[in-house]
Amino acid sequence: MKSKYLLILSFFSTFTLAQQSISFESSEAYTLGSINGQNNWEVTLNNDELPIQNQVISNEIASAGTQSLKIDVDINEDFGWLPIFGAAKAFDRAYDFKNTTVEFDVYITELDGSTFEFGTFGIADTDEFMPVAIYSFNYTGNLEVVKNPDYGYENANFTWEANRWYKLKSVVSQNDIKFYIDGNLIYTLPNFSQTNITGVNFVHDNFKGSAYIDNIKINDEVLAVSDINKANIKLYPNPVRDLLKINVPDNQNISEINVYNIAGQKLRTFTSQKEINVESLSKGTYIINIRTGKNTRYDSKFIKQ
Repeated sequence: MKSKYLLILSFFSTFTLAQQSISFESSEAYTLGSINGQNNWEVTLNNDELPIQNQVISNEIASAGTQSLKIDVDINEDFGWLPIFGAAKAFDRAYDFKNTTVEFDVYITELDGSTFEFGTFGIADTDEFMPVAIYSFNYTGNLEVVKNPDYGYENANFTWEANRWYKLKSVVSQNDIKFYIDGNLIYTLPNFSQTNITGVNFVHDNFKGSAYIDNIKINDEVLAVSDINKANIKLYPNPVRDLLKINVPDNQNISEINVYNIAGQKLRTFTSQKEINVESLSKGTYIINIRTGKNTRYDSKFIKQ
């Protein structure tokens, strides 16, 4: 009987995650090498309770930036009958199963190799691991989705190809789960889990080949600019070289200003100011989040020259 390994997760995350967009770049404090322990990612443990090898941050290929997560075979471990080898991350908070969208890009190097599973999970009332929205890229080229808590599979009637990027998106609502690939809806399931989403995992059965994962987004947070509030805020000059002036409606008092890069990483925090100095920022596009004393949030973008 083949050995089976459990992915042990820590759900007491200390990663602040203003970002809910992860592209594994050095600007997000990721370094090349094992992902285990980086930003609270954890890797499958073997029978000796040691992290398996070759689940790494790689600069070989990426869909955004220069780095990605690579999950690969550890030749020191046995082949697994189930995809349980890989890496997972618990979020800093749970996301509502009634309304959550998770996106990421994947690239698999070969057919007739490992079966790979990518997706989201939660923790059920029984404190058990619960699949929520899981894509299963079968080694045959057939795509399946997980259809129940016992990891039953359903054919999604989609054939995948090796050596190309796919953009995956799962939209979880109270009644169903919609699976998209490259913007096209490929399958819909009833929402069997009814469980809030607490993390993502990317796993394989340790047979052959590797996969790359990049550009993870949850609800497009931080990068999504509120259309309602954006129209009511003025930033000038924009583009800006040094001092960015801020004008909010009704002359509200600003309680906090946060500036993020396009990867969602918080770079600066300011308090109670109508202008901020951004001279030290590199050239590029940034997201600004402004909160007022009335507990109103305004999001917008500016360009640093």
